[in-house]
Amino acid sequence: MAPQRQRTRDITRFVRGRPKNTARAYQGTLVKFLSWVNDEPDIKRATPYIRSPVDIKHYDTLALEYLNNGHDEYDFADDLRDFLREKTASAPKSLESYKAAIISWLAENHVYLPAEMTRRIKVGGKSLTRDRAPTIEELRHIFNHSDLQLKAYLLTLTSAGLRPGEGLGIEWTDIDLSTGKLHIRREIAKNGEPRDTFVSSEALEVLKQWQTYHPAYAEKIDSYTVPVEFARNTKRVFPLSYNGVRDKYGRVLEKCGLDEKDPTTGWLVLRLHVMRKYFRTRLPQGGASIDAVEQMLGHEGYCGGAYVRLTDEEVEAAYRDAESVLWIFKEPPYNKEDLTRLERENQALRAELNQVQRQVATTAAMQNQMDTVLVELRSILAADPARAIEALRRMQEKAPNSSSA
Repeated sequence: MAPQRQRTRDITRFVRGRPKNTARAYQGTLVKFLSWVNDEPDIKRATPYIRSPVDIKHYDTLALEYLNNGHDEYDFADDLRDFLREKTASAPKSLESYKAAIISWLAENHVYLPAEMTRRIKVGGKSLTRDRAPTIEELRHIFNHSDLQLKAYLLTLTSAGLRPGEGLGIEWTDIDLSTGKLHIRREIAKNGEPRDTFVSSEALEVLKQWQTYHPAYAEKIDSYTVPVEFARNTKRVFPLSYNGVRDKYGRVLEKCGLDEKDPTTGWLVLRLHVMRKYFRTRLPQGGASIDAVEQMLGHEGYCGGAYVRLTDEEVEAAYRDAESVLWIFKEPPYNKEDLTRLERENQALRAELNQVQRQVATTAAMQNQMDTVLVELRSILAADPARAIEALRRMQEKAPNSSSA
């Protein structure tokens, strides 16, 4: 029997070169998996600080030991199945990503799990978390309790349809503050596909205010940031970590009394991700086509060309025509109820006008006929008066109301 081939793709080598978000998700999955395999109850971190990065050297060592400990593909499949069974409280999409990441990692180490086993590891199902798009009134309440930074961030999410991580990754050079066009770079897009979207005129006003204060904020926050050698990326519009903005947002929801949590998962019903859902729900109500909305959201297929791709001009036109439905504080240029009432009144007036025009046309035709008859009578009267009188008498007899007259 040939000796087992040495497997060398640890976590670091496996995620190298992948999009940032994908690499982070794959690393997190493999850290959880290897902790479970080795019965480590807590994630080992580089420092005692709870939010410090994981000790990736530790998990790279565990990865190589696990890969080269004599297991065959059926042993690996059993571990995958048992790991996912213990994680059944997780959302189905999370379980799907766990399964895909582990299978991909094993395959890169030339461990190919039997298809009959991977098919039997079921991880699908409905989403466990109950969430919903916020109402305009709820968003107004949230924004009124937010500082300038959080307000600008949330308005960017709701008006451009960004994922929370994409919003944190944008830089000032990605936004055209004169037109509101926003470019999502490949390295910050979740699916690795660049795309363009737009921020509303309302969001632009707040972003410009935030841009003015941005340098002072960066200087102030860096003055008490630990460790000292940390260098903040001042090109980013929102120089925050995801945990930082999530915690700040959670405190605002608590102040507003909108911090309801899903009883199953413990996640906020109005978590940050629902800002994107607000965009997806509202913009079609303003008349934007589903194709335009999906293209701005960056959903798979619309960016990759599987569907008919709209031009930049068509997408922008669709957005501008409908953007007022995304406004939180600004009022549309008209009141929709008044417009509906005026449209009904206009239709009624048009119907009355059409009826009057028909009556006028009928009257004009009758007048023309009478003029023709009078001309003929004058000619007859001049030539033969007796015959003319007889013709008038016959006309009176034929008139429908001659007797009553």
